[in-house]
Parts: sequence; C-alpha cells; structure tokens
Amino acid sequence: MTGAGESLLGVEISVRGRRWQLRPVDSLMAEGIAQAHGLPLVIAELLAARGQNKETAEAYLNPRLRESMPDPLGLKDMDKAVARTLKAIDRGEKIAVFGDYDVDGATSSALLLRFFRSLDIALEIYIPDRMIEGYGPSIPAFEKLASKGVSLVMTVDCGTLSYEPLAAAGEMGLDVIVLDHHKAELKLPEAAAIINPGRLDDQSGLGDLAAVGVTFLFLVALNAALRDRGSYDNLPAPDLMALLDIVALGTVADVVPLRGLNRALVRQGLKMGSLWHAYRRSGGPGRQGILADTVT
Repeated sequence: MTGAGESLLGVEISVRGRRWQLRPVDSLMAEGIAQAHGLPLVIAELLAARGQNKETAEAYLNPRLRESMPDPLGLKDMDKAVARTLKAIDRGEKIAVFGDYDVDGATSSALLLRFFRSLDIALEIYIPDRMIEGYGPSIPAFEKLASKGVSLVMTVDCGTLSYEPLAAAGEMGLDVIVLDHHKAELKLPEAAAIINPGRLDDQSGLGDLAAVGVTFLFLVALNAALRDRGSYDNLPAPDLMALLDIVALGTVADVVPLRGLNRALVRQGLKMGSLWHAYRRSGGPGRQGILADTVT
C-alpha cells in the first residue's frame, strides 16, 4: 500500500480546516489495471483508489447506458405518475411544470418541455423568483396556475416536503406529480404521485440521481406506455437519446456522485452534445436522431 497518511500537494490545512490526504492505493492492483487496459500507471492508481480492479475498470471508464438503465417502474409511484399523465393527455388537460430555479430544476423543466413539444403538447412553465418567492412550490404559484386552467402540475427538483402548498393545490382541483431527489421524511405530502428515490419506502437503489435523472426515467416510462398503446403508430416517437446532453448538464451541475447510472448518463450526454455540435458546424442534420446508431 502507498500514500496512506500522506498529505496531498502538501496541503496540511485547507480553507475549511481539513487536511488533504491521499487515499491508500494497492500498488499491485494499480499495476494490474494498467497492464490489462494499457493505461498510464497514474490513471490506474486513481481507478484503484476508487475501488476499481482490472475486471471493473473498463465498465467504469466506458459505462454503457443500455447496461446501466434500470426499470423506471422500480421507482415508487412511477406507475401512478404515468397513469395520471396519460389521462391528462387523453383528456387534453392543461399541464404545467413548476421547476426549481437552479440548473437541475431548469434542465428537468427543459426535458419535459422538449418531450411534450414533440407530442405537440404545450406546457405551462413556472420558475419561481428566487428572491421573492423562495424555494419550492407555493400557494400563490398554484393559484396562478389554476387561474390559467391548469389541472396537472409536475414539480421538478422540489416538492417532497411542500405539505401545505400541495394540500392547497388539491383543494384548488390541481393534481400534482412530484419529480424530486431531495431528502424525504416518513410522512409525505398529498399528491397524485411522488417520485423520489430518496423516499424512505423507495427500494430502487437510485438515490444518487439528480432530479433531471429522475425526470428522464419518468419520460422513459411514459414513452414506453405511449408506445405500448399505439400512440406512435402514426406519429414519430420522441428521441429520448437526443435529450441526454441536457440530462448530463443537470447531473454534473448538481454535483451528484458520478457512478452507476449517473456516470452512464453523463458519458452519453457528453457524446451526444459533441456530436450534435459537430453536425451543426458541418451543416449536417439537426439534433433529432443523430445518435440513433451511436448511443450505447
């Protein structure tokens, strides 16, 4: 073992009063990774310090979305959220998105907007003023949405602990679907569905996801339900893969752990973004569909 107890870059005390310390590295493990994958030893040491070995290093460096994607229905209340949204689509209800004002909330809102736009469904987007309205749903915000004829609201990156606003929304005749990832309590607000891997009764194991990742899985489940019932027989299906750069942006900006599904989403999102910009520079085809044969 090397590096145990050794300060990193000579920093004994950081601004926050912490000591930067090297993680212990198994030298033999690092050498094995380097030899097996043709990597520089310093990269292999970093992989070993992150718990990787020569069998897992390839998947860590090149995560494949197809292998990392879980069944979205494994998230608590996902079935309820999909069913309520299908009902709203069938009835032509007006749907609104209440998004948090940070990057995670904005990208989650953008995902929903782009997906529903591809179905020729316009969404009402509400982003609260951070200084005036503060964080999370509020009763005045729901009143404004209800006055516009909205009957279904999706809150993204917020709502898990909004007890009074969601109760008031129900009294106004609004159904609310919460798409969130923040810490939850045993008691949850009244809502049509609360999808949050941080729920104490959620067994999905997807607690690392940012809200944009939760929102993407919701769209995967909704997209599958629409396909199963024949909604795309005479209509092109939305290209979810073309939205992965937005998912990557929100995931990275929210500083969630880049492991498991998050790692695969970011890798493919970066790939999508770079290809899209390359195509635009070359005058090639637009965003939709350019990764049909390249996303893995």
